[in-house]
Amino acid sequence: MPEAEGNILAFDYGQKRTGVAIGELSSKICHPLTTIEAVTPDARWQAVDKLLKEWAPVGLVVGLPLDAEGNEQKTTRRCRNFATELESRTGLPTALVDERYTSLEADQSLRELGYTHRQRAVAEHAEAAALILRSYLESQPT
Repeated sequence: MPEAEGNILAFDYGQKRTGVAIGELSSKICHPLTTIEAVTPDARWQAVDKLLKEWAPVGLVVGLPLDAEGNEQKTTRRCRNFATELESRTGLPTALVDERYTSLEADQSLRELGYTHRQRAVAEHAEAAALILRSYLESQPT
């Protein structure tokens, strides 16, 4: 991404729930932001648009689900389509980041913090988005 400063929004895309995290390029600090629970694609895009206006990111990151060997799976195409539409709608650079094991890591982290199963079911998506964003930020030159 061309900018050296500014906010980055990251998405852990899912058909029912999409986790969102926010981070800052120069400090490389990020944290979970919210989980979008969209009943319809229009509802999801309305929620995404609201976040874009609120946080004014300079770039976007979308987690790319791959299997253990790094191969694409059924959900990979949906995530690619989401990233393509996100970039088309916003005009912002959108990076795809390997998200292998982020949901498991997020669930484990929340479990250790004492979250109940129900709480984890919602919070893990935003936590996974933060892990995806952290991975992206760590890969960027300083």
